[in-house]
Amino acid sequence: MTPTVVVLTLAYVGVAALLLNLNLGGTTRFGWGIKLAAIVLVTGLYVGAWVGHKGLMGWPTSERMPEDFRLHWVTVKEPDKATGADGSIFFWVRMLDEAGLPQGDPRAYRVPWDEETAEAAEAALEQLEAGKPLNGRMSRQIIDTDADLTPEEGRDYAGNDGTTGSAERPRFEFVRVLPPTLPAKPVPQG
Repeated sequence: MTPTVVVLTLAYVGVAALLLNLNLGGTTRFGWGIKLAAIVLVTGLYVGAWVGHKGLMGWPTSERMPEDFRLHWVTVKEPDKATGADGSIFFWVRMLDEAGLPQGDPRAYRVPWDEETAEAAEAALEQLEAGKPLNGRMSRQIIDTDADLTPEEGRDYAGNDGTTGSAERPRFEFVRVLPPTLPAKPVPQG
């Protein structure tokens, strides 16, 4: 979402700067080249603002999911062999705090389809449909216990940073949320 906010901010600052320039520089005569460039720039800013708003309107994000989360729903879109379209898995989740309780608003995440993740997601969906709340945890399935397990910033779920081609995909573990334990009620006297 950060690139979207930056693009929208730049778009509105650009439009404001052009309007200020035209309003405050009313006595200045601009050449046709400058006017044409301003028209093209403002038109580009309209397109940028339109695309930016699309990113803010609730579309699933491809950003990294939280390490621990409460799973609300899953949708699996399998790859289409006829058209060659890639598949995706959509998770609707809320972050968990230190106590294991969901916090904040739910968010939709999009993960590239792979068979292992799709099977885990479908098994989790069956439990959700049965009315069992689930917590999820991202697992990298790394054998080296001394390895740094913090996610690298600027990488997507395929592990690509835009310059390299491959890396490991995240794996998900889902566990049923146990009902809360309530304190014992006192026995009434008398």
